[in-house]
Amino acid sequence: MKNPVLHRFLRRKVSVAAACVLLVIVLACVLGPVFIHTDPLAQDLLQSYQNPSAEHWFGTDNLGRDTFIRILYGGRNSLKISFEGVALGTVLGVLLGVCAGYFGGVVDTLICRLVDILLAFPGLLLAIAVVAVLGNGMQNTVIAISIFSIPGMARMVRGEVLTLRNSEYIAACRVMGEGNAQIIFTHVIPNAVSQIIVNATLSLGTAILTASSLSFLGLGVTPPDPEWGSMLSQAREVLRSSPLQAVIPGLAITLTVMSFSLVGDGLRDALDPRLKNV
Repeated sequence: MKNPVLHRFLRRKVSVAAACVLLVIVLACVLGPVFIHTDPLAQDLLQSYQNPSAEHWFGTDNLGRDTFIRILYGGRNSLKISFEGVALGTVLGVLLGVCAGYFGGVVDTLICRLVDILLAFPGLLLAIAVVAVLGNGMQNTVIAISIFSIPGMARMVRGEVLTLRNSEYIAACRVMGEGNAQIIFTHVIPNAVSQIIVNATLSLGTAILTASSLSFLGLGVTPPDPEWGSMLSQAREVLRSSPLQAVIPGLAITLTVMSFSLVGDGLRDALDPRLKNV
């Protein structure tokens, strides 16, 4: 039997192309270092700023390190930060949104005020503030991304739960004696999972951009570990003499962020219940 959601997604050629690009990037970053055993931290000052060649596909940086290998390892770090940060932010956001929408009253008021406080800060500024308090490092960047991801997810889930809370089948579950926890995890969250998936997918692109921005400012992944944002920051000093050092990480960030956004748009249209009969 044909899957209608998959069929609607495949009809969006741009989203399918973005998914293919994203798959190639993820596989290259995850599996590339497994098969290529070059050390991304290995320095050779006599080989600094070399042009692309058979030995160094994307040339070398200021310390003679292979740019191609550092792009792969940097992508692995960027993707790890983004996935872990968005996953943690999604879990916390879903729990807060469900509690606010389902229980209402004082619980809803307190959670909404907390979310409003987080939303009062621009996203990147909030992440910078968190990292400034906790310090640099990959784990602290993950925490910053998760806090950055909570408000949008919480508000979206709260809105979904408000529409589900007073539905007939939820009232029937209460009459049958099901507890609040059972109703939430068995009926409420599963009915909101499609919107949660879409929101999380769209958040991944923003998370990569935020993580790269933090590293670009020197607040994210600490050198000498590679990361796309820090590589871009180092390359700005030689933008005229070696533009490829800036173009490659910038292109990697752009393609990844655009791909996540386009895939998220495709999923949103495919999972939209108003399109079931289209």
